[in-house]
Amino acid sequence: MSLPSRRWTAMAAAATTLLSLFSLVTTATTASAACGTTNVALNRPATAPSTENAGTPASAAVDGNTATRWASAFSDPQWIQVDLGSSQQICRVGLNWEAAYSSAYQIQVSATGSAPWNTVYQTTTSTGGNQSIDVATTGRYVRINGTARATGWGHSLWELTVNTDDGGTGPTVPPTDPRNPNLGPNTFV
Repeated sequence: MSLPSRRWTAMAAAATTLLSLFSLVTTATTASAACGTTNVALNRPATAPSTENAGTPASAAVDGNTATRWASAFSDPQWIQVDLGSSQQICRVGLNWEAAYSSAYQIQVSATGSAPWNTVYQTTTSTGGNQSIDVATTGRYVRINGTARATGWGHSLWELTVNTDDGGTGPTVPPTDPRNPNLGPNTFV
């Protein structure tokens, strides 16, 4: 085979490779089910077996106001639960702990607000602060069951949020423009 025909063969192979790459890059992809951003626990009925005082009721943890809080009596275990009103596909639970946080707790769900409770997350090494815990469960009642306090004070939450599957398929990644492809960082063409 002559040198010019080898060049044309190599160029044809390179062009075929690039075209197949463009067809792979231009295919849009869809993520799995999306976790919604609406807080379905907002202003829903919340209960707890104890409070530190009348100014720290369970309802303060679901009122959307980060200047109010629920605080328990100074003992273990303590819990707070919220009634979502109907069975929901829960994908995330948010906990905004006050300085008196639970160092060990469980996130539990129930269909009835009483036993049986299904534990969907647990930790014995919580560091407090803002925590966003992804879960995949269904239930009407969500309970934070604090089993150990990090301080001598009670268990205390500024906010308890619950997000549900919004029924969507998540964000769609747009196809790359074949005339100006984005092949990612550190790619030289």
